[in-house]
Amino acid sequence: MLRYFPLINAVWFQLVWFSVILYQQQAIPFLVVSILLHLLISPTRNLDFYLLVFISMLGAFGDVLLSFTGVYLFPNDALIPVWLILLWCHFGFAINHSLGWLSRFHFGLIALLGAIAGPLNYLAGHRLGAVDFSYSYQITLFSIGVIWAVNLPVFIIIQKRLRARISNEGKSYENIDKYTHDGKPVNNK
Repeated sequence: MLRYFPLINAVWFQLVWFSVILYQQQAIPFLVVSILLHLLISPTRNLDFYLLVFISMLGAFGDVLLSFTGVYLFPNDALIPVWLILLWCHFGFAINHSLGWLSRFHFGLIALLGAIAGPLNYLAGHRLGAVDFSYSYQITLFSIGVIWAVNLPVFIIIQKRLRARISNEGKSYENIDKYTHDGKPVNNK
């Protein structure tokens, strides 16, 4: 199962994304069960838990910022709905599994992918009725693109650092920090 877990996670995340976009608040029980199930069967449970915390906090912060500034409008005037926070938890899992391949690329390319893919996902969510935009498409998608151009590389950095720390538990911090930059030793002199 370890070999196929990235594929399982990719399908899983897409199912979660569609259920959240289509059912929003009604999807919350499913999302909570999905998070618990993922943590139960994940081959990297500890790393996934930390990514769930950090990625969901940072992702939700970006969405709150865009909601607070009026870029997003959620039903019932919510600053950020619970279902979106739970979707961010699942995205933390995806960063580690189905999107783990991103960590092999230069941060500039990751930022470009974030600037393109992030707005496309929110545009799809908008078209399916999960979020409204108060500004023009150009302003809204540009704002989302900027946030995602920053966030996606930061998410990858967090994933790499946490993976290094967890895989090197019990070793000195000096050795851990030595290998946290692209998996290659860094000359600290």
